[in-house]
Amino acid sequence: MAYSGTVGQTVVTVQNLIDNGARRCGKLAEELTSEQVLSAKQSLFFVLSNLINQGIQYFAIKKQVYGLQPNQYEYSLPVGGNDVLNALYRWMTQPTGTYTSSAGGVVANVADQDTATFCQQTSANGNIVVNYGANQAQYIGSIGIMPYVAGGGSATWNYSFQASSDNVTWTTLYTGTSVAVTDGQWIWQDIDPGAQTQYYRIVASGGTTLALREWYLGVNSTEITMARLNRDDYTNLPNKNFTANQPFQFWLNRTIPQATITLWPTPQSAFYQMTVWYSAQVEDVGALSGQLAIPDRWLLAIQNMLAHQMSMELPAVDLARITYLEGQAEKCFILAEQEERDKSPIYFAPNIGVYTR
Repeated sequence: MAYSGTVGQTVVTVQNLIDNGARRCGKLAEELTSEQVLSAKQSLFFVLSNLINQGIQYFAIKKQVYGLQPNQYEYSLPVGGNDVLNALYRWMTQPTGTYTSSAGGVVANVADQDTATFCQQTSANGNIVVNYGANQAQYIGSIGIMPYVAGGGSATWNYSFQASSDNVTWTTLYTGTSVAVTDGQWIWQDIDPGAQTQYYRIVASGGTTLALREWYLGVNSTEITMARLNRDDYTNLPNKNFTANQPFQFWLNRTIPQATITLWPTPQSAFYQMTVWYSAQVEDVGALSGQLAIPDRWLLAIQNMLAHQMSMELPAVDLARITYLEGQAEKCFILAEQEERDKSPIYFAPNIGVYTR
């Protein structure tokens, strides 16, 4: 007997899900009108968007690193961000190195800890290299850039971070394509896995001309958990504009179009970060020929949930079939949701000190 020899290679498109949903409703796929296909696609979106209300979907947990700005206390979750799971205040050390620019500019300004100065290269597709010296190789865990855009505006850049042990052969650590940059606003990228090397560089491409206020390559990262405030706790703070190097509390305002993280105390330095792990909405339904951004273990649940939604909109579907599809959808959802866990040990630390003094 011959086996396929593959796992996870079966492609289930949006069109497949809609066709199968029609058949579960007792209809032939070719019977669906264009309007009914569009309605089914929208129902699929509703099913996916409602998953966020059912619990934490581990495949939709994302990470965002924020560069904190002096006197700025509000930071927006990315579009689609639903809730903050962990927020950590972070600081790093920037090792000393020798910086060179391939296309001019005052290269010393990129690592002078002064966000008012900048290095403006004179031609496109240049690079800036840092050399940490022989026997001084560094393991860089995170790289941040603070762009300079003339007039305080925005631009679109293409660039990559690279590492080398000899300044000849380079390994790409990260590539940013069509990245929206704003003057004076940090963009951070954690490097995983990192590299223990002597040379690092940022390389522009696609006609981008580098102009940097700061280029921060961080080592020895330290992260401290930030406490979450509720709305009453935050609104009752007597001095919401109090500043400090370490904002150790935050309030999540779940507003639209994007939830905002409000820090307290307000940061007063431009060289600290906040790492946020957050739950996010499942990606939108794309083209009929595309796939859903869900793991295979969720396919049957989504298929049955879609079929139930379609049964309530397609004409002449028997009530008994609608009820049956509802039961199948609920059963398959429970199976998928019960498996949506990280299976790590649970540690309980009850605080009973008040009873044992």
